[in-house]
Amino acid sequence: MKKFAAIIAASGLALAACSSDSEPETEPVEETDGAADTMTDTQDAEETESDEEGGGVSVDEGLFNVEVTIPSSFFEGEDPEQVAANVDNAEEAIVNEDGSITYKMSKAQHEEMMEEVATSVEEATATITESGDYPSIQAIETSDNYDHFIVQVDREAYENSFDGFATMTLGVVGSLYQLFNGEDPDSYEVTIEMEDVESGEVFNTITYPEALEEMGEE
Repeated sequence: MKKFAAIIAASGLALAACSSDSEPETEPVEETDGAADTMTDTQDAEETESDEEGGGVSVDEGLFNVEVTIPSSFFEGEDPEQVAANVDNAEEAIVNEDGSITYKMSKAQHEEMMEEVATSVEEATATITESGDYPSIQAIETSDNYDHFIVQVDREAYENSFDGFATMTLGVVGSLYQLFNGEDPDSYEVTIEMEDVESGEVFNTITYPEALEEMGEE
């Protein structure tokens, strides 16, 4: 089963969207005795422990850098070396012994990346509702952190079309946002509610990553 392969492909695009020339802006700091030791201690104090080795996405924030580690289970059927090589704009992408990949970037780059992912979600919702490719879908509401979508549709038209493929896009970009924002991959959820625009009835609820796992088992 290629578990979450679509998310990893999307993550590469999101990271590549961040400017490779961007550098964190720093203010000149007057050096004092013991400054290096203080910086190291502060960084160690701010870093969070990762999940079990190879078992979960972790976002470790040091004083100046952010490390995002994605477990090997996300790359089943994929070559992690190729996945790492396709990311141009993290400062470093390391394939670990357990097959997980650690992306190292500045805090500024991570913030920019999250903005890019948020923009991707907004662009995806706009494309779905405005392109004309999914005529049964009338509107999409999102939560602030993109873990909940309400898709308002003409139910009869929706159920007699292939417009349901649009929900896969929402599930993937929403999951991508959660994972790179440091949510626990074992417990996060992205919920998509299908609502009949005429009656207001929610007639179907799709939950990710469960939906991706079910597709991988087919």
